[in-house]
Amino acid sequence: MPAASSPASAMTVLAALMAYWGFADAVNGAAAPFLAREFGLDDVGIARTYGWMSIGALGTYALARAADRSGRRRILLVALLALSPLALASALVPSLIAFMVVQVGVMALKNVLLVVVPVMVAEALPLEQRARGQGVVGVTGALGSGAALLLVAACADLPGSWRWGWGVVALGIALVPFTRRTLPESTHFERAAATGETARARVRDLLGRRYRRRTLASVALVLLFSLAISSTQSWLVYYPVQHLGLEPLLATVVVIVGGAFGLAGFPVGGRLSERWGRRPTFAVASTSYVVAVFAFYHVPADFSPHPAVGLGFAFAAMGLLSSAATVPLRAATTELFPTALRATLSGWGAIAIAAGVVIGYFTTSALAAVFGGLPAAISLLSLSLVVASLIFLLALPESRGLELESADEAHAHANPGM
Repeated sequence: MPAASSPASAMTVLAALMAYWGFADAVNGAAAPFLAREFGLDDVGIARTYGWMSIGALGTYALARAADRSGRRRILLVALLALSPLALASALVPSLIAFMVVQVGVMALKNVLLVVVPVMVAEALPLEQRARGQGVVGVTGALGSGAALLLVAACADLPGSWRWGWGVVALGIALVPFTRRTLPESTHFERAAATGETARARVRDLLGRRYRRRTLASVALVLLFSLAISSTQSWLVYYPVQHLGLEPLLATVVVIVGGAFGLAGFPVGGRLSERWGRRPTFAVASTSYVVAVFAFYHVPADFSPHPAVGLGFAFAAMGLLSSAATVPLRAATTELFPTALRATLSGWGAIAIAAGVVIGYFTTSALAAVFGGLPAAISLLSLSLVVASLIFLLALPESRGLELESADEAHAHANPGM
């Protein structure tokens, strides 16, 4: 294990891992129109296919629980090692069924990064920098996603098309020696392990009297946020290509340019989370996002001067607002729980994310069949963010200014055997 390093060097590794996650997470979204054509899928079929693949979150939960018992760093390394061969298999399998099976494992492993990296960010930084740190890894995750969009679009006319994206994900094994050499274990975890807290903590503690309300609220909040974001952002290339007739490269450029403006949402979300608090920042950003979604998915094909212009402005707003909402969500759901249960709660969050994705895809499929296509279905599902905002405001305490040690001390007092 490397010697203890500064928060800055730990953040460099965590930011790189989040960029890798962003790339891996965006490949299927970028590949949707090409994958649909190769396997003969319509709107309903592609939504249903992506829904089935999302059940891999059950594996994410098991690994997240292990991160609370065996260490954050070890589980990150395991995920990186195992993800590369599965990504390579995703690039090579010949049939849709085989692709779906392999992707269940891919989903389990790549989302370990999404679960563990924000936990380590919260544990690596001092109180006044935590929200901004979540914003930093949000930016690098978004940059990784943008790189995936560009690559898949650039490879559209090459033999293999969308499969090149998964080939690049397979190269992530090169991050293993860098991570192993540079990233130390969380000092919060090491202290909790040394006192025996991690060994004695039980999953059922999250549903005990002290944490039940915030646990259930956090899981519901993450599920609804996931449902809305997956339902509205999985079709950013598919919708302009299939419904408005844009060339794939132009649609990708629209998403890249709009997404570049949207990156400002992460520092804005971090700054407002420290100034206003986590709850109001999330509520304002997420409810405003609903309006931007409606604008994007109702740009007409005859929009003047060009539909790409309307799409670009609408997606810039979507990106900025979703980024701003992500920061207080990640901050609050890591700050409100003790070290021995923090990754486990995030593992529950991974299941909630997957459940939101599955519900989103299957509900999008059903609503698209009823209402005649994706735009109406997506607009309706975005309203789940209004419910999420109410849950955040009414059911979770404000965590701005909360020291992580206070959550550990409260947990120890509530469980005197520790």
